Amino acid sequence: MRLLLCFLALTLGTQQAPATVKVAVRLLDVRPAEGGVLHVGMHPEPGTGFPGPSPLVNRDVSPEGPETILSFDLVPGTYAVAVHHDANTNGKLDANFLGIPKEGYGVSNDARPKFRAPRFGESKVSITRDTTLNVRVAY
Repeated sequence: MRLLLCFLALTLGTQQAPATVKVAVRLLDVRPAEGGVLHVGMHPEPGTGFPGPSPLVNRDVSPEGPETILSFDLVPGTYAVAVHHDANTNGKLDANFLGIPKEGYGVSNDARPKFRAPRFGESKVSITRDTTLNVRVAY
């Protein structure tokens, strides 16, 4: 009986880590000749600074070809990906006087509104299993 109580206490007292899924983010139409770095952010919810840096996870990678693949381990949920090609490595998305980006950028679902930045709701993707997300980088 004592052994059974100890087993139950250990079983109920320990929490298992949530299961994660593998998410591959395929960046397409990258211009490696521009140099610099690709900043990739995985946003977990609206109001987290999308499409800027993410409070969850950010990765920087050198653009070595027209296609670049990054891998993330995430808890299943809803996310939005934002990428910007920081060609001059100044840490920000450069824009002209009208606010139009002068460097490459992209978001999940390839949302590209004409006169404003993409919103989380347009870019969100529900992830329940291992998956690949394609994000085109527009210049």
